Amino acid sequence: MSAPEPRAPLPNEPIGGSLITGFLGSGKTTLLNRLLRHPGMGDTAVIVNEFGEIGLDHLLIETALDSAVLLKSGCLCCTLRGDLVDTLASLYDRRRRAEVPAFRRVLIETTGLADPAPILHALMADPAVTRHYRMDHVITTVDAVNALGQLAEHYESAKQAAVADRLVLTKCDLASPAGIGAVTARLRALNATAPILRAVDGAIEPDALFGPSTEERASRVPGTEPHAHAHGAHDGHHHGISSFVLVRDEPLPWPALARWLESLASLRGPDLLRVKGIVNVQGRSRPVVIHAVQHVLHPPRELSDWPDGDRRSKIVFITRAIGEAALEKSFRAAVAA
Repeated sequence: MSAPEPRAPLPNEPIGGSLITGFLGSGKTTLLNRLLRHPGMGDTAVIVNEFGEIGLDHLLIETALDSAVLLKSGCLCCTLRGDLVDTLASLYDRRRRAEVPAFRRVLIETTGLADPAPILHALMADPAVTRHYRMDHVITTVDAVNALGQLAEHYESAKQAAVADRLVLTKCDLASPAGIGAVTARLRALNATAPILRAVDGAIEPDALFGPSTEERASRVPGTEPHAHAHGAHDGHHHGISSFVLVRDEPLPWPALARWLESLASLRGPDLLRVKGIVNVQGRSRPVVIHAVQHVLHPPRELSDWPDGDRRSKIVFITRAIGEAALEKSFRAAVAA
């Protein structure tokens, strides 16, 4: 893991990419339909598995393009036919040639049983993608009525919730307050840091989903406020999924931290569901953002400034069968060495 490059202004800022995932019947279709009708989403491109899955007939198609449609809302929609990397590269080339509108955001919808990790790998690590796109958010829809059973019985459902940056509770009008409370507690156990939002009949403000960015949120981890308890470990109980936060007051040595992360990804990659954090690196005045999904480490990036006055390092871990105590012990040994 090379040293983070100082952030420099880019002539063309990368296009933000967000992943919308969620288990079967959890409300992705309804959420996307409502989002694409919103006036603030006109600069958005959407990649879906099949047009029929999000009911484009109800979105008033304005223009048919080659393998894509332009909606009356201004949104661009295309199908994922084959490789995601090829689809994203083709979409960008058509944007550059002005064959499609100059979208500033792309949403990628997964199927209900999809593992989000391969899509995150492409958004984080493939040069053909990272040249033009940046990974901003993972948004996971959760059915408030059926989630407890799904999260307990299906690892895919639990993993989708665990890796999310935003959790969106759907069908709250059909669930009891006690049921919603139980689902919320289960989600918080699987994912200690993602905000849990509610969508009423799929309606939610885009700003609640798409801003601020992962990097800006990295320094605002619940339970790590100054003078608060430094570690927020939550055991997911089912499937061995846990989430916890490592917090350090003192600046960290980058070579030791990088070697530790590389070793962790190499040895325990399948169980390292997601890592994200903001780090105070020795010898640097600005924060460094780190991000990993399983065995893939995203190149570190230096931000232009700290989001707030809290300069501590905070690293969020979502793991499977990796305990906080063992990880903390290896971290201390690596940094001390």
